[in-house]
Amino acid sequence: MATISSLGIGSGLDSESIVTKLVALEKQPLKTLETKATFVQQQISAFGQIKSQFSALADAAAAMSSASAWAARNGSSSNTNAAAITVTSTAAATSFTLDVDQLAKSQSVASAPITAGSAVGAGTLVLRLGKWTTGPADFTPAASSADVSIDVTASDTVATIAAKINATNSGVVATAFNDGTQDRLLLRSKDTGEASGFRVQTTVDADTITNDDAGLSRLSFDPESGAFGMAGASAGAIQYGTDAKARINGLAVTSKSNTLTGNIPGVTISLLATTTTNYGLPGEVLTPATLTVSEDVTLAVKNVQNFVTAYNALAKTLADITKYDDATKTASLFQGDSTILGMQSVLRSMAGSVSTGSAYQRLADVGLTRELDGTLSMNTTKLAAAANNGTELQKLFTTDNKNAQTNGFALKFKELAQGVLATGGAAKNKGEALEGVLKRNIEEQTRVTNRAATFEARLRKQYSALDAKMASLSALDAYVTQQVATWNKSTS
Repeated sequence: MATISSLGIGSGLDSESIVTKLVALEKQPLKTLETKATFVQQQISAFGQIKSQFSALADAAAAMSSASAWAARNGSSSNTNAAAITVTSTAAATSFTLDVDQLAKSQSVASAPITAGSAVGAGTLVLRLGKWTTGPADFTPAASSADVSIDVTASDTVATIAAKINATNSGVVATAFNDGTQDRLLLRSKDTGEASGFRVQTTVDADTITNDDAGLSRLSFDPESGAFGMAGASAGAIQYGTDAKARINGLAVTSKSNTLTGNIPGVTISLLATTTTNYGLPGEVLTPATLTVSEDVTLAVKNVQNFVTAYNALAKTLADITKYDDATKTASLFQGDSTILGMQSVLRSMAGSVSTGSAYQRLADVGLTRELDGTLSMNTTKLAAAANNGTELQKLFTTDNKNAQTNGFALKFKELAQGVLATGGAAKNKGEALEGVLKRNIEEQTRVTNRAATFEARLRKQYSALDAKMASLSALDAYVTQQVATWNKSTS
């Protein structure tokens, strides 16, 4: 028997429309469920923002509760040409005078002029680091150093000898210098200080004489043995290594470099020029610089501003999602929600609470005032005055009384935000509850959809059967009609 391919063909009824409308009625609950799902998704999104802002508040409060947030220091010098100062957070606020009597210098010597590009003479030079004392010259080799030998060939020039000296990394830097007509060898100790001096001896000279102004001995520097070579009359000026000498509040200090460290905790002083005229002589004149270490409140104020910004962002979000718009008669996402309203209430209450242990007790005392919308306004003049009032502003935020009610505000808000976000906290519980509502909603949508699909399949089966039955009855009716007509003809 032929099958019915389209509903209503056999019966003549608009079966497709009937089934469609009946299934639509069965799916009617989906509209409500989908609207509810959209609303819950908006709530989850908004709540994600709340959690993010609580996290930002916790970070801002934690930054203020750190000791380093309040320990920034500034260093200044009244004579920046003579001395610079850098300080760390361990430096105490103070000021002191500084006399720079003498700068640390490297030892430097220069040879007598030598014909440009000519060979100096074969032999052996021996370098040794140590300390020179003058009047008369006396050299004390450094215990940590050793003799360094440089073999010089008959063809070596000033330039090649300088290269050989530098290749030894002996602590002496050599430079080949040409004044336009003649060559000189310049030697300089790598480090400054008295103990970084050097001696140059000629132990072998091709002309057999190691202490004259000819041959390789022209490059010797050994004034203890005589005035020849780079200690001779024709050589360049001699600069012996010197230590830096200074006076801090009149107390003498020395350093092998021009950097003073360890004299005052957390303070480093760079010596740039002398301030003392005729040091050590009868006509000595002192012109001390004043160095100052002061508290740098910039970081502290910035941290307070960051806290206010984080607080206000959260307060505004909480207000927006719990309000009722009278103009549009529209409730916001969490209007009347006890959890969100509870968070808002605790936040506002904490902002208006007190802390003990400082000259200030309330946020308003330092210029942070609660507004009607729940945010904090900031009076920068009042805040700056508090920041410059010793450690009182720090105490207002960081005092730990072991009491959640009277602790410093940084501790209060850090603990509040961390508690809200912790496992078992309000944010965690609320977030899980919203996710649960959405999950159940989706499951119910699936059930409605499946139920409607089953209902539709049943209807289509029933109407298909009806069509088939009606089709067979129509065929029978046609047959009977035909037979009656044939009988009538035969009897007429």
